[in-house]
Amino acid sequence: MIRLHIATIVSFLIFFIPQISSAKDPCIECHKAKTPAIVKAWEASSHSKKNIGCAGCHGNDIEANHKGTVIVDAVKCGSCHLKPLSEHRLSKHAISLKAGRGCTRNMPTSEEQEKSCAFCHERGSTKPLIDTECAMFLSQKPEMQRQGCDSCHKVENRCDTCHTKHATDLSHAKSPAVCGSCHMGPDHAQYEMWETSPHGALFKSGGEKAGPTCATCHMSNGLHNVSKGVATGLPNSETEIKKRERKFMIDICSSCHTKNLSARSLDDADAIETQSRGLVEEAQAVVEGLYNDGLLMPMPNERPPHPLFGGALITGPHMLYENLSKVESLYFKMKQFYYMNAFKGAFHQNPDYTHWYGNAPLKLTLSEIKSEAILLRKIGVIEKRLENFISPSDAKNDEAGELKKNLRELKDKRLNNKISEKEYIEMKTRLLKNVGL
Repeated sequence: MIRLHIATIVSFLIFFIPQISSAKDPCIECHKAKTPAIVKAWEASSHSKKNIGCAGCHGNDIEANHKGTVIVDAVKCGSCHLKPLSEHRLSKHAISLKAGRGCTRNMPTSEEQEKSCAFCHERGSTKPLIDTECAMFLSQKPEMQRQGCDSCHKVENRCDTCHTKHATDLSHAKSPAVCGSCHMGPDHAQYEMWETSPHGALFKSGGEKAGPTCATCHMSNGLHNVSKGVATGLPNSETEIKKRERKFMIDICSSCHTKNLSARSLDDADAIETQSRGLVEEAQAVVEGLYNDGLLMPMPNERPPHPLFGGALITGPHMLYENLSKVESLYFKMKQFYYMNAFKGAFHQNPDYTHWYGNAPLKLTLSEIKSEAILLRKIGVIEKRLENFISPSDAKNDEAGELKKNLRELKDKRLNNKISEKEYIEMKTRLLKNVGL
């Protein structure tokens, strides 16, 4: 009973005791002149109607606000909007995006789960880490980090990534275009997939009553856990969780489709994800095999160090897209772009993304990787013959010395992309033939 009274008092303090009103707010008059659109948006908001002024969210330190050191983060919003914040923290929007690591809650043992918490959260807290550990982020210049990375990934701690900063009209946050500002492009083209799917076509012709939007399926009834119902990516050991999440999604689909049709469609997408991942894993094995044999050009220890792992080969989530060998570049496109298009296209009912933007380039690129591997192994054979020809005792031999010089220059041209792999092999073979190899 005491707890009930306390909760009642807190609710009263939050919702009924007036915050700094517009009449007393020292920010309003100044910002009417300097940033009138902001004031206009606030005046039309539910915050204004409830007499929540600037200081209610930004605090009373005007100087700090002017310096830009005050951040209205999700925790601040959650002081009033507790349920949406709690749901948001369960979603992929909130879990470990800044840390650049996949959520490890589903690790099989409790010991591994306990260790994994420190990857993404402050010690002893559920609060996500602020310091970014994503290698792709760390390898960029500050301007690209701000404009090309954080603009989307701030969704972890910033509600205004989806909601506007000062207006509170939910029609904006529910618009597919808002989701599309991040969920688009070669790595996760969900917006384009939805827009050109039957669902998107129905929405264009008849609005939300005719066709579902992103929010219809992923934020049912205002749910802020956008990952609810998404079973893809969960380990096979979590069968019960998969069943529960799949049932949740089928129930949503069944508002328009039969349960059998919904289940078949989602099962097909599961199968496509498994098949596509198999192609990626096949390519990964080729890349790692070349690395183990010292045949990547350049090898990881011959290029700028990885920001987290130095000169090691990285093919997982922290793989970079710069300073790579050709086969690694092709592999990156397979796993980051084509694989995603294939199975996400299927889950979003878009046959063209599933096939021609996903399945076809996956298989074509795997063929390229295998062909490139054959060329690199031919180079390896040539290198071996060369080692046998130029032994330490022959180092002062004029012919051997000239050959080493020419080969070194040729390799530099290849590493600097002045000649192609094919040209490199042909020119190297000619050099070796000239000395009888």
